[in-house]
Amino acid sequence: MKLANRAFLLTIILMSLVMAATGQTLRPESDDRNIAPTVGTGGPVGGPTGLFTVYDGQTLRKGEFTFSVAYSNFDRDPGDADIVEVPVSFQIGLSDYLELFFNTDAYRAVNINSPRHLSSFYLPNATYFDGPAIVLAPPGLLNNQFAGQPVFRPSGNQPFVFFPYVGGSAGTYGYPISATHNPVLGAGIPSGAQALFPGIGSIYGSILPGVVLQSIFVNANPQGGATIEVPQVYTTSPAYLPDAPFIGRPYGESAFSTFTAGAKIRFTGPTNPVGVGIIPFYRFYADRPNDSDGFTMLQRGASPGSKRGDIGLIGFADVRVRKWLNISANVGYIYNGDVKGDLPGSGNVTLLDRPDELIAAFGIDFPVNKYFQPIAEFRSLQYVGGRTPNSFENSPYDALIGARVFPRRWFGFGAAYRHHLNPQDIGSFDDSDTFNGTIVVPCFTTVPGTPNDEGEPTCQPQVIRTSFDGVPAGFRPSSDPHGFMVQAWVGRRNERAAEVLNQPAVINTVDLSNSTITKPCAPGFQPREGVECRDDQTVNVRTNATDPENDVITYNYTVSGGRIVGQGANVTWDLSGVNTGTYTITVAVDDGCGVCSETKTETVEVVECDCVKVCECPTLTVDGPASAVKPGDTMTFRANVVGGNQQNITYNWTVSQGTIVSGQGTPQIVVGTEGLEDTNIQATVTITGDEGCNCEESASETGVIIGVPEPDLVDEFGPIPNNDVKARLDIFANRLANEPTSSGYIVNYGSARDVTRREQLIRTYLVSDKGIDPSRLVFVNGGVESAIRTRLWIVPAGADASTVNE
Repeated sequence: MKLANRAFLLTIILMSLVMAATGQTLRPESDDRNIAPTVGTGGPVGGPTGLFTVYDGQTLRKGEFTFSVAYSNFDRDPGDADIVEVPVSFQIGLSDYLELFFNTDAYRAVNINSPRHLSSFYLPNATYFDGPAIVLAPPGLLNNQFAGQPVFRPSGNQPFVFFPYVGGSAGTYGYPISATHNPVLGAGIPSGAQALFPGIGSIYGSILPGVVLQSIFVNANPQGGATIEVPQVYTTSPAYLPDAPFIGRPYGESAFSTFTAGAKIRFTGPTNPVGVGIIPFYRFYADRPNDSDGFTMLQRGASPGSKRGDIGLIGFADVRVRKWLNISANVGYIYNGDVKGDLPGSGNVTLLDRPDELIAAFGIDFPVNKYFQPIAEFRSLQYVGGRTPNSFENSPYDALIGARVFPRRWFGFGAAYRHHLNPQDIGSFDDSDTFNGTIVVPCFTTVPGTPNDEGEPTCQPQVIRTSFDGVPAGFRPSSDPHGFMVQAWVGRRNERAAEVLNQPAVINTVDLSNSTITKPCAPGFQPREGVECRDDQTVNVRTNATDPENDVITYNYTVSGGRIVGQGANVTWDLSGVNTGTYTITVAVDDGCGVCSETKTETVEVVECDCVKVCECPTLTVDGPASAVKPGDTMTFRANVVGGNQQNITYNWTVSQGTIVSGQGTPQIVVGTEGLEDTNIQATVTITGDEGCNCEESASETGVIIGVPEPDLVDEFGPIPNNDVKARLDIFANRLANEPTSSGYIVNYGSARDVTRREQLIRTYLVSDKGIDPSRLVFVNGGVESAIRTRLWIVPAGADASTVNE
């Protein structure tokens, strides 16, 4: 009855739109491109005019309609699902801007190649296998000590229970039924976006449990020889196929379960080569989980079963790049309704929080002629928004390539190959993908009872943790994930408009804001008194053109110099940087026939401005060496000229002593200090500027030359313990580290034997322990003395080292 009410409402809306829509523009006979409805499937809804799954920018015109039927095969993950749909659709055009459509699946078949990957096959009435699962602890399990926790349900534990499951047996979990242990399948408990289903669903909510990909049997009671099943690879959150989240059979068939109604609204004019608009639609389902019959159809993969349906809005755009090339693009959002059911003992609860869908698509078609149209498409479907967690969620990417044949404009057929670009094969799992989980095996071991508890055994739980990367063990990668589609359609198309001979547009006037452009003065010059020169080197161009048929006019400009800025009837002609002379601009217009009208040409003269030199003397400073230099080194002086006229500047340098090595006549000189020490050098520069400006400036700076460095006695010690020697050497090593250009001289006095031992001690400590470069150390035998004595010298670079042993 509710379905009949929705159909009646849609009929009223359609009749209202038909009565409101008016107007029609015929397509030209010369246009080879024909239109047909989309097939959709695998995410996009079918019905609106377009390619196979991509909506183009066209709509049916008033009075045109189409019936379409197609066969579509495609694969989806998780579960390596092979899906076949036979979508049937009807479209009708109400005006140049509005098209209505209706779509339904006349037949749907879902074949699950990897049932173990899907939580729906672990439900109490699934027909595949009574496999192990991870569920929210059921009521009555061992005195409810695991309430709210994920527990392991072993293989063969769950008896067959009809939907809606509530109150049915949850199995024994390996422990005999008793007064404190009678697990049952609990009623749905509202909790956040979805209900919790103890004993059935996962701890994250929904009626779907976590999956177990691999389990093993271990000897839990070595003394008794008992074995128990424990999970190895599992997920605590469910895994489901968004298209058919409750499917519980490896193969299921259904018919007329999903319906979609909507409109395609174009915003741009019917003759505009760019088509832009939106497609609002409503998708609803005949089967819902309110009773066993409805849920049985969902377990056959008929649909998601949302109670309120789905609302979608898709934006489309296309552009006719060439007569033989059309490009289309789509982006849209589908707000999917959650799956709710009115279950006994639970009330109206949410069985699954479905994800929303973000779709994007791109397609090109090639209308080779009016009979043949090759097509290529790429599209993505991303699951977004708040949703029940999906352990193996896969947002598919598809590529399609095919062609359509139009024996007549009003009927035809087409076929396409569909390539799933990102199936859940081995390569889809990265090594960085990590799965973690912790669950409880309620009865891992049993402990015999005592006389105090009348001999009843006791269950001992075991916490099981899992963590795996990459492809999970027990996971079956998807194979042959690709598909195809075929389509046929028939309908009515309005007659095409006869070709009208185009009359070219006419250029009435071309107005220039200036006929003469004066170039600005060069840097350092200014207009002579009483003369005005424009810095703006642009000319505003204003074109007036008309077309007898009011076609859209495109303006073309050709210039002999400069460049055109902007487009349309009003542009700017930029003549910056051109030489003096006469320049032309030629204007042509195109109303769709090419440049088939007469052109108009105008000229502009570019002349020099009467300019005079601007005299302004610069300021002069001199920079000298940043620090004192050593005798024999060079020092650098640089002249800094700021502001004023700097053209044709000459530099003349003089120094108080020393020699100018290089740079005379330039802003920078290098002065040699050979033979000088402990003194100063003053450098003076005089500059002269442009002829006629009489700018002469002088400035000086002083450089300092230090004296010749001398060796520095750091330490002197006699016969002392080795550790004290090393302590003295620490200070010496620090000096060497802080003065990287200096050398270390070690002078030892004493007997040959004592000198050799101390030299070996010092060398080993400084080189091996302190890391001093051995090339920086010089050992000198100072001579024979009665007791060993050592002197440590720092000899700067350039210092006379001959005095260290005087």
